[in-house]
Amino acid sequence: MTDQHDKIKRYLDEMCSQVKAREVHTDLRDELGNHIREMMLDKEQEGLTQEEAAEYAIKQMGDPGAVGKSMHRLYRHRMHWGLIIGLISLAIVSLFLMWIFTTNVTNTMYQSIYYNHVVYTVMGIMFMSFFIFFDYRKWRRAAWWIYILFNLMLWINPMISPSINGTNRYITGFGFVLDLTTAAMWVLPLAIGAILMDKLRSHFGVQTILSYIAMVALPAALLFQISDLVRLMMFVIISLVLFGWITRKWLYTVIATVITACIGFLLLLTTDSFHRLERFSVVFNLDDDPMGNGYYNLSIMNILQSAGWWGNGLDTAFDRFKTSYFDYPGVLLIDVFGWAAGIGLLVAIIWFVASMVNTLPRIRDDFGRMIIVIITSIFTLQMVYSLAMTTGRVPILSVVFPFIGYGNHLIFDYAMMGLLLGVYRRKDTVSLKNNKSRPTTTPIQ
Repeated sequence: MTDQHDKIKRYLDEMCSQVKAREVHTDLRDELGNHIREMMLDKEQEGLTQEEAAEYAIKQMGDPGAVGKSMHRLYRHRMHWGLIIGLISLAIVSLFLMWIFTTNVTNTMYQSIYYNHVVYTVMGIMFMSFFIFFDYRKWRRAAWWIYILFNLMLWINPMISPSINGTNRYITGFGFVLDLTTAAMWVLPLAIGAILMDKLRSHFGVQTILSYIAMVALPAALLFQISDLVRLMMFVIISLVLFGWITRKWLYTVIATVITACIGFLLLLTTDSFHRLERFSVVFNLDDDPMGNGYYNLSIMNILQSAGWWGNGLDTAFDRFKTSYFDYPGVLLIDVFGWAAGIGLLVAIIWFVASMVNTLPRIRDDFGRMIIVIITSIFTLQMVYSLAMTTGRVPILSVVFPFIGYGNHLIFDYAMMGLLLGVYRRKDTVSLKNNKSRPTTTPIQ
C-alpha cells in the first residue's frame, strides 16, 4: 500500500476531499501515493528515518488542499453547456411551432396535440437529466439483458398489441403509447456494440463477423416483420456504421453495404404489399399523381414558393396539407417565418451536429466513444433527411425531425442526448489506470 504511513494517509485524505469526482479518488491515491513512496525510499537510502522521509516527501508534494484543487480542475465532471443551450433553444422553437399549429388548425381533433407535445417534452427532459448523471458504463454490463429484452418485445408485441395506423410498432397501456421500434433503433446498436466491440477489435475474423451479422439480423428480421421499413433502414445503416467504426475495415464495410442494399431492394420487389417503391419513385414524376402520392411533395414545394424571405405570418390559412403540419415542423417554420427562418434552422442543425461530432476526440474511453458515434449518426441521419423532406424533392417517409417534430420520439431524443452528455460529463473521470493518454500528474513544488 502506498499510503500505509499515517502522515501519507492523512495527506491523501485531505487532498481527495477537494476532488468532487469520487470515482477518481482511488486512482489519485495510487498515483500520488506512489510519488510520495518513491521519494521516501530515496531518502531512506540516504539515511533518513521513515518518519523524516515521510515529512520530506509530503513537503515536496506541496499543500494537500492546493494539490487537491488542482486535481479537481483536471479531473472533474464537465457539462457541455453549448449543447445544453442548443437543446433548450430547440425545445422553445418546438413548443412555439406546435402552439402556432394548434391555434390555427380548425379541426378539433388536433386541439390536444399541444398538451401532448408539452408532456412528451417534459418527460424527455426528465429522462435526459437522469442519463446525464447516470454512469454510462453500466450499459455495458447490462448489454446482453438489454439485447434479449428488446428482441423479445419486438417478437411478442405484434401478437398482443392492437394495430395503430396500420402497424404494431407501439406499446400501449394505461393511456400511454410508446414507440417500440424507435426505442429498438436507438438501444439495440448500443447493446450490440457493447457486446462485440472488444471481440471485433482483438479477434477479428470470420467467427466474429458472423456473430455480428447474426446479432444484427435477428432484430432486423423482427423489424421487417412489424413492417416498419424506416426504423429497419435506420437500424441497418447504423449497424453498418458501427461495424466500420469498430473494425476500421472499411472495404469490408463497403462490401457489406452493397450486399445489404441489394437484399433490401430485392425484398421490396418481392414482398412489399404497401407499394413503397411506387411511393419512392413518385418524386421523379410528381405531376403524374398530383392528388395521390405526389400530393405532399407538391404541397411542400408550393409553400416554399409562396413563403418568400419572411413568410406568410401567423395567420396563415390551413388547407388539407397543413393539417399535418405537426409532422413537418420545418415546412411550418418556413411558411410562417420564411426562407430566412429555414436557413437559420439549417445553420442551427449544422452547428448542433458539428458540436456532437466535436465531442468525440475529447472522449478517451472506447465505449464512451462508441456511444457518441451511434447517437451522433442516428441524429444526423434523421436531421439530414428531415431537412431534405422540407424541400419536397425526396420521398416522404416517417422520419421524424428530432426535438422539434411531434410525437413520443421526443422522449428518446432527449434521453439519448442525456446519455451523450453523460459520456461527455465523465470524460475526465474515467479510470486513470486504463487511460494511458491522460496527462501525468506531477508534484507541486
